[in-house]
Amino acid sequence: MRQPMFPWALWLCAGLGLAACSSQPQSPGATAVRVERELVSHNLHIDAGEQLVLTSPQRNIRVTEQLLHRVTEFDAGDRAINSHESYQALPWDNQAVGLIAEDRRFALRTNHDGVLRLNLLNEQFVELDFENLRTVQLVARAGPGVVAEQTLLVSRELRSVLREAVTLVHDNLEESGVEQWVYRIHRLDALGLEEESNQLENMLIVLTVGDPELQAEFLQALEGGKQR
Repeated sequence: MRQPMFPWALWLCAGLGLAACSSQPQSPGATAVRVERELVSHNLHIDAGEQLVLTSPQRNIRVTEQLLHRVTEFDAGDRAINSHESYQALPWDNQAVGLIAEDRRFALRTNHDGVLRLNLLNEQFVELDFENLRTVQLVARAGPGVVAEQTLLVSRELRSVLREAVTLVHDNLEESGVEQWVYRIHRLDALGLEEESNQLENMLIVLTVGDPELQAEFLQALEGGKQR
């Protein structure tokens, strides 16, 4: 007949069972209680489009911040249960971008989407020598060692357009009459600068709001010029 198991033997078996359980490897579905992120690389990228020669005064430039982290997850026993790399490409949101032209530096800024709207006919560039402007350089800086640069060539045709257009856009409007206003609008359009032509037209409409007679004369001359 089998002898009943002594109590101490029961305790021994139970203890061995617990020890066996504790020595089993962590299950794949273990929950991480602590996560460490280590920055592996940090870069900026300036995307000025495939064509690096400016043939128009305007160009949308997109700046992206690129971050690569090593992510390590730990369990309650502080053992690493997972390790992987995490890559992020984020818009360079509302950040400063420098523009260098003829050894002069200008401060520009991206929008919320990381896009910089470059327009060489903006007022800050008026005093540049467009005849001899061969390149413009864009510089974005996120900190020491984190710098992106991009150089754009200025085409000969654009240099010629800029020399004439800067006068058409920025000369004093009050010193010229309706005929000259209409000429400037149509000439900008003929140079392929539709955006500047529309802006000048809208500006003159606003400026003549207080003088309905002058505004009517301007609109009539403008319409007449379009029908030619």
